[in-house]
Amino acid sequence: MNFTLKQLQVFRAVAQFENLGKAAETLFMTKGAVSQALHELERQLGVPLFERVHPRIRLNHQGERLLPLADELLHRSQDISLLFTEDAAGRFLEVGASKTVGQYLLPSLLAEFERTSLWLPGAHIANSSKICELVRAFALDAALLEGEDHHYPELVFEPWLHDDMVVVAPKGHPLTQGGPHPPEALRGQRWVLREPSSGTRRAFDDKLAPLVAPYSVALTVSSPGAVLGLVGQGLGLTFTSQLMAAGPTFRSQCALVHLQCAFPRELSLCYHRRKHHSISMDQFLAFCRKWRPGGNEVV
Repeated sequence: MNFTLKQLQVFRAVAQFENLGKAAETLFMTKGAVSQALHELERQLGVPLFERVHPRIRLNHQGERLLPLADELLHRSQDISLLFTEDAAGRFLEVGASKTVGQYLLPSLLAEFERTSLWLPGAHIANSSKICELVRAFALDAALLEGEDHHYPELVFEPWLHDDMVVVAPKGHPLTQGGPHPPEALRGQRWVLREPSSGTRRAFDDKLAPLVAPYSVALTVSSPGAVLGLVGQGLGLTFTSQLMAAGPTFRSQCALVHLQCAFPRELSLCYHRRKHHSISMDQFLAFCRKWRPGGNEVV
């Protein structure tokens, strides 16, 4: 067999986007060149790698077997380049973060990482389910997430940082006075919540919702910052990470509801079980394991 790294790169891009045109744009190739490279790889291997259902093209069983091996070969070739190129590391790592982590932790983490490591990875922020899908498809090398998702047994969720979920109300709300309150005091309240595919929403559904029913949902939005703004305008309560309590919107418009029980959770480092750990990935994960928020330093 004489398949090339370029053909494997094309294969990985098509597997990620499930679309020849989008893969071609990412690789700065024509759609015809991508199709030709993919066809030649399949000819070399003697098996089809995709199911073609226009306009999408999806991995079949053989393609799923090849994807982690192709990803490993491509990252090993990048490791070879790193041995002889001092400033190339950041081009070879793509990391993701769920929206709460991406908004409240990722900026300071990446700033400190660049100061100590002298390069930056690519970064992608989306809700937890979308990030897990990208890690599962090897489109992201690693991710920083809220908790873990048992729908993805092929992913590793390594405990990273402790977090607490808290109930937030607009300033002056009766429940922000006194306390601590029993969870039953929240029954009948109206809520502003994140979308169902987010880690924050799963935490509400799993931990708090059974204790406060009946309740109503006034709005469902995908932005952590928008949730706080809506709560601050008196449109409902929310259940969110205590990380948000440090922001200016919270301090000016919102207040905590002190409860008799705590709702702890773990933030996670996430990566595929079959993912090859490149030099860049090992460096980034080692940094994250030591990093702690608040002091802008690694401990």
